[in-house]
Amino acid sequence: MLPDKLMNKWRHFGAAILSLALSACSSAEPPAQPAATPFVPAVTIFAPQPTPVPIERAATSAAPSLTSTPEPQAAAVSDVMPASADNSRPINPFTGLPVSDPAILQRRPLLIKVANTAEVRPQSGLSSADVVVEHLSEGGITRFTALYLTNMVTKVGSVRSCRLIDIELPKMFDAALVCSGTSPGVKPLMRNSWAHQNNLTMISDFGPYECASCPMFRVSERRPPHNLFANTINAWRELDKRNQNVPSTFRAWTFREAPPDGKPTQLIEVVYRSGKVSWTWDAGIGRWKRSLSGKVQVDALNGQPLTAANVMVVYAHHQTTLIEEDVTGAKSIEIQVWGEGPLRVFRDGREIGGRWLRGPDVGNFELRDVNNNPIPLRPGNTWIEFVPILGEVPVNTR
Repeated sequence: MLPDKLMNKWRHFGAAILSLALSACSSAEPPAQPAATPFVPAVTIFAPQPTPVPIERAATSAAPSLTSTPEPQAAAVSDVMPASADNSRPINPFTGLPVSDPAILQRRPLLIKVANTAEVRPQSGLSSADVVVEHLSEGGITRFTALYLTNMVTKVGSVRSCRLIDIELPKMFDAALVCSGTSPGVKPLMRNSWAHQNNLTMISDFGPYECASCPMFRVSERRPPHNLFANTINAWRELDKRNQNVPSTFRAWTFREAPPDGKPTQLIEVVYRSGKVSWTWDAGIGRWKRSLSGKVQVDALNGQPLTAANVMVVYAHHQTTLIEEDVTGAKSIEIQVWGEGPLRVFRDGREIGGRWLRGPDVGNFELRDVNNNPIPLRPGNTWIEFVPILGEVPVNTR
């Protein structure tokens, strides 16, 4: 459990940031002047903007037959701790679990953007992800960014467009990004930030990337835009063509038995405006089970409930920008996941409080307890819940 003193420190810090941002906005333009330009944070890691490259959408290809290629079976997720004496077995740095083939660690992790609205549930492929990040998108709804390294999945989605946080997640995990594009306001910021980092890349459904043998495809049983799905096998093939299918440098997490301390916890509730996310500890299987507004969430591919070995609640400053994400005028949210902030890690039916740290290096996202020691995760998959540091999204535990 995170001490009140430490949490108050970060809340005061977040309030100070917000106060400065509001003060700057109020003095930037006299009332009679035109609207301010889109928000750019005072603390920025964006590089100089390169010359934009026009991107044109090609004609949509016919939806592929989902029966033409058998669906690969996802590798079973095991919660058995890796044998300490067997240091020769290659380990997935995102799960702490051994991989069946060392070649798996030579490919680039994929971050796939997945929608989380009623029209797309149940989503496909989330149970095969090594890491899933949930964050506020706009209008109070949340969206997922799912990371794949171990498992090959031919149907992940439905896939939607990237958000501002997806500028940072590929650098955090040193991974490639797959989504249906970005809004006009996000696109130049992404190019600016990635300008001098050669390994960072995005695959979108623009141009030649939407067909039966492409990284993404459309299905006929759903209406656009909810009918777009990703194929990890074809996405890795696309990275091969670009000479960008290279290993991730991410090694920030440690995996081992649970520390002896920690607050006993059986239930985690993250109360987003679009619905209350609940994680319930099941000691029988050694995992957290996910539900949304009281309904168990499942994977459409196998009908199994979504579960996690670890659940993280990551507190970070959320800044509403002037970037419009859709025709309703909903504004994009910048989640400032750099520097450090409060952290709550849930594993083995217990809570461990501390802080997250993210420095300038690609592939860096450290987890530290209140004594500045690394917080070990349970081997297995992890779900990350991003929430505002000022408490707009209540997090309840018991």
